[in-house]
Amino acid sequence: MNDSRKHELLELYKLHAELADRVSQRREGANRLFVSLLVGLNLFLGIVVRIESNQVSLSIVLLFAGIIGVVLSGTWYVVIRSYRQLNTGKFHVLHELEKELAFAFFTEEWTYLESGESPSRYWKLTIVETWLPIIFCFLSFVLAVIGLFRLL
Repeated sequence: MNDSRKHELLELYKLHAELADRVSQRREGANRLFVSLLVGLNLFLGIVVRIESNQVSLSIVLLFAGIIGVVLSGTWYVVIRSYRQLNTGKFHVLHELEKELAFAFFTEEWTYLESGESPSRYWKLTIVETWLPIIFCFLSFVLAVIGLFRLL
């Protein structure tokens, strides 16, 4: 392989690695957004419960807050999965590019981490990340059920 081709591959590799990092940064931003929305929803709910106005039925507020929480949590879960799939594709391409380079940095790292298959070696971040929307979804569902039963 000539030097021009090697330089071109290295530049493509660096660009693709940067793009993969940007996807991770966007995922982090999305996580912050959903946490902020769910915390805001819970703060709103706390204020409504504290005030307990006669104009608004607490049961209806609980029901709708629970439904909104379930929808936000479900959406968040899908976003995390989508970012995981996108990064999986990006790293697949990086691994292919590394076959042409002198050292396969990401491939070696992934081999050392046993491809994320051994939790004692490495827990895949997106697997850990998905627990938070699942927990929020469960709590929101319980809230909606409480609101529904209070209405009945």
